Amino acid sequence: MNTKKTLLAGLLAAMIGMAGSVQAAAVVDAPLPALNLVYSVNYGGIGAGEADVSLKPDAKAGCYIYETKTRPVGFIKMLFGSPNQVSRFCVEGGVVRSQRFESVLEKDEEQSYVLDFDYAKRQVIDENGVVREIPSEAVDSFALQQAVRLWVAKHAADATPPIAEFTMVDRKNLTHYQLKLAGRETIKTPAGNFDTIRLERIDNPDKIGRFWLAAERDWMPVKIQTKSGNKPTAVLTLKR
Repeated sequence: MNTKKTLLAGLLAAMIGMAGSVQAAAVVDAPLPALNLVYSVNYGGIGAGEADVSLKPDAKAGCYIYETKTRPVGFIKMLFGSPNQVSRFCVEGGVVRSQRFESVLEKDEEQSYVLDFDYAKRQVIDENGVVREIPSEAVDSFALQQAVRLWVAKHAADATPPIAEFTMVDRKNLTHYQLKLAGRETIKTPAGNFDTIRLERIDNPDKIGRFWLAAERDWMPVKIQTKSGNKPTAVLTLKR
């Protein structure tokens, strides 16, 4: 198993790596705006390429196709390849419901996988037909960011925001997260300066996750910083 490829795939596609039970607080299913964003990727202080992120309506009303395509450069591409991921999800009563998730790692079928979700049975099925039980609030590692958008939009104006709790489903695991609204900052990016709310991961002291989300960009992140243990720090910054 190529753990380096798995690491970068999780970084670029899970962007925020979280979704959860508190998302049910958002109850208005207003259509999500279409997105076409480009992020620069820095890994350990080295420019690692770019990631294109798009969101568009799917055929069914209230459902969407969320996709990332990476363009790594130099030795980063040699080490990690080009991870690309697609999440098909719906929003039902303010709750994000994953339908199908596909992760493709260029030239590495072992690390490429598919998940199909069945919330009626509380199950997820992979490309090999393996069935796992999941909690009702769990979503895939890329649709998670859309759940976070709903949560932040709901709580951005709260005087005392609650702790957000999220559950992610990936190829093998269920991962639980806790986030807090940690402050407000103005962030400078190649796409411009943004007034942001900063989210911080608080459930695991060995894993750093900081996310700056801007109302001007419909609560999409304009900057992300993650670090796990002794691994290099990864930073994604909105480019355009």
